[in-house]
Amino acid sequence: MAARIFLLAVGIAVGATGSYYVTQNVVQRKMLGVENEQLTLLSEKVKQGELEIQALQGKLDAANAQMVIDKSTIVEFNRQVAKLQDEIVRSTEELLRYEQLIPSKSNMHVTVREFDAVKEGARIRYKVLLTRTQKQPAVFSGRLHFEAKGKMNGKATTVVLKPDSAVQNADNNKSSTKNASNGGQNLKFSKIELAQGLLVIPDGFIPENITLKVVEGKNTRVTRTLKLKS
Repeated sequence: MAARIFLLAVGIAVGATGSYYVTQNVVQRKMLGVENEQLTLLSEKVKQGELEIQALQGKLDAANAQMVIDKSTIVEFNRQVAKLQDEIVRSTEELLRYEQLIPSKSNMHVTVREFDAVKEGARIRYKVLLTRTQKQPAVFSGRLHFEAKGKMNGKATTVVLKPDSAVQNADNNKSSTKNASNGGQNLKFSKIELAQGLLVIPDGFIPENITLKVVEGKNTRVTRTLKLKS
C-alpha cells in the first residue's frame, strides 16, 4: 500500500514537472515569436529610415551642386560686366582721341555717351557715361540731376529722385562723384566719367520715364530722357 502511494506521488510529481516544462516551452516560444516580430518591425523601420536619409542626402547634394552652379554663374556674370565696362571705357577713350583730331564746331561742355536705368523694387539703378573734349576748363565741375514722370495716387506727377545715401556713400570711395546738397550727384572730371548708383523711389509713386540732367552752375548742359525698364 505504501509503495503504491509512493509511486502515485512520484507520478504526480513527474507529471507536474513535465507540465511545467511544456508550459515554459510554450511561453518561451510565444515570447520568442513576439521578439522576432518586434525585431522584424524594428528592422523595417531602420530600412525605411535609411531610405529616407538617402533621399534627403540626394536632395542635399543636388541643392549644394545647384548652389555651386549659382555662385559660379554670378561670379562669371560679374566678370563679364566688369570686362564690358572696361571695354566701354577703352572704346570711349579711343573715340575721344579721334574727336580731338577734328576741329570742334560745337560748344558742348559735356556729352552723354550712355544712360541706362532699371527699376529694382523701391530703387532705380542707373549708369551714366559722360565725356568731354574741351581743354578749357581742364576739369568739368557740375552735378547730375534726376527727375521721373509717373503717377501718384492715380494722378500724373513729376518728382525729383534722390540717391540712396547708404549705397552712394560706399561708392564715393571708388568714384569722383559725391552726393550734392540738393539731392543730386556732384561731378568733377576731365575727360571721362562713369557714374552709377541707386535712386530712391518715393512711397506711392509709380515711375514711368526718367530724365537725366547734367547741370553746371545754374545751367543745364545736356538732358537725356528714357523709358524706365523693370
